[in-house]
Amino acid sequence: MDSFIALSPASKDVLKIATLSSTLPVNCIILGEKAVGKNHLAKVVAPNAKSYTALDFQKAIKSKTIDLNTINEIIILDIHKLGSINQLMEILEEKSIKVVATAVTPKESYKNFFQAQIEVPPLRDRPQDVEFLKQEYINEAKRVFLIDENINEDIELDLSNNAISLKKSIFKSILFDSLTKNDIINILEKFLYKEFEETSSYKELLTLFEVPLLKAGKRKFKSQLQMAKAFGINRNTLRKKFIGNGIDE
Repeated sequence: MDSFIALSPASKDVLKIATLSSTLPVNCIILGEKAVGKNHLAKVVAPNAKSYTALDFQKAIKSKTIDLNTINEIIILDIHKLGSINQLMEILEEKSIKVVATAVTPKESYKNFFQAQIEVPPLRDRPQDVEFLKQEYINEAKRVFLIDENINEDIELDLSNNAISLKKSIFKSILFDSLTKNDIINILEKFLYKEFEETSSYKELLTLFEVPLLKAGKRKFKSQLQMAKAFGINRNTLRKKFIGNGIDE
């Protein structure tokens, strides 16, 4: 995605603030969790500015490989990774350079240098944005995996790490749906070969097979009785397997 996605009310409000900030000659700090679109929003505030990571920009200042006299505005990404920003910001203020920075965690010192502050909400608070990104990532996955036909879009989305985990959950789901029985056997063989140690017992390794089998059966069948019949075991044995593997009944 090359632009900030703003389809949800919360992200629309953030975009309005960013657009307004682009017209003001003030420094702006954009705060939010990782992968919520802070870098794209920074380009809204300063569309003509060049972006640097905080560490790279600090190195460029020290080595004098950047001419501050030719810069009117600049974007500094992940400024929270710097122990102190005082000296750096004082240099930029002296040159009257507008600074747009991004950070995951706010610091008290930011209030001294950034007159405008924008907080980007996480994707879990932006359902319309999630739906748009979901479709974009599905289309991207289809191109990557060379899938032409329609796919099952009933995907369990992971928003724990915003766009990063969202994209991973979609790619994994589409990849897994395309795997054959032989693919799965080969994957397990490679995994077991890499992970197997002399201390690993046969019983411990069986959880790799039993846990997903039990979880799949739980989803497939309406009751434990039906599941036990399909598995060819009695209900008490099935219940013990649920308990022994830490699976909710």
